[in-house]
Amino acid sequence: MIVGLIDVDSHNFPNLALMKLSSYWKKQGSKVEFARPQTHYDRIYVSKVFTQSIEPDFKQYNASEWFFGGSGYDLTTVLPDEVEHSFPDYTLYPQFKYALGFLTRGCPRMNHTFCITPKKDGCRSRKVADLSEFWNGQSHILLLDQNILACPDANDLLQQLVDSGASVEFNGGLDIRFLNEQNIELFRQMKVIDYHFAWDDPKENLFPKFQQLKDSGIVEPKRCGVYVLTNYWSTIQEDLNRIYHLRSLGFSPFVMIFDKQKYVDEHGHWLPDVGERFSQEQLIHFKTCQHMQRWCNHRAIQQTVADFNDYERYRNWIQKGSKVPKQERT
Repeated sequence: MIVGLIDVDSHNFPNLALMKLSSYWKKQGSKVEFARPQTHYDRIYVSKVFTQSIEPDFKQYNASEWFFGGSGYDLTTVLPDEVEHSFPDYTLYPQFKYALGFLTRGCPRMNHTFCITPKKDGCRSRKVADLSEFWNGQSHILLLDQNILACPDANDLLQQLVDSGASVEFNGGLDIRFLNEQNIELFRQMKVIDYHFAWDDPKENLFPKFQQLKDSGIVEPKRCGVYVLTNYWSTIQEDLNRIYHLRSLGFSPFVMIFDKQKYVDEHGHWLPDVGERFSQEQLIHFKTCQHMQRWCNHRAIQQTVADFNDYERYRNWIQKGSKVPKQERT
């Protein structure tokens, strides 16, 4: 059998599903390669993680059977169990030298509908693999877990990471709500690359947890990024409260704007039809978030302008009447 693979999202990041499919079919004696136009394959597997990724012209490819999967297509298609637990074929992406995989799947943050994880992987964090399932001695491990600390087996899994002696990167970040003395001690023994946390919900008082993180000494606050979700369920004042609280402890808040791509293009300029799709109140709120993002995420500005209301670009916009696109009336 000849198997072709298509990575729709480009080759700038390893596609774990394709690596597992490659490993599985090679063990069956099949030839596996990235699909080439005008070549016939018995099967072609197409994987797409991001909905905005542009697909190739599939008419250039020839296959007896086609299979499509990934969150860019749907949230329900999964790999067969025997494929899911195959050791990844790292030779597909030789430019990347790290081990890649999931130790857990799922996240209990059910009210966070801005994230696909609960719908895709379930509303509880559960163990799905041991480290040996995708690590065989690499010096760097990149984890894709969305909420490893919420898993009942978290400490056992963290111990496996400690025992590996490898540097560990938590690509999905860590949930500050589940930080405790036990996992802090394990982190102390681990080579963690870039701690990332989030304070998404302004209704949750996470200040004591960030104080605990600071007091633990496992990471210098200014080297720890904390995502602050805006334009979703919070007021501007609730956004600023989180930013100021985090900065008071020395952390580096990073503003994330929900659905930003529905308002502006990649350069931050208004899309032509936003006045038709959003109310003036929504546009003003978004524009305020945009100013807040520029003010907060630029460290040099943070160091010189402590108060958002003193940020010159925002202040000038307010003084000029908080102008946003208006709906055209016919």
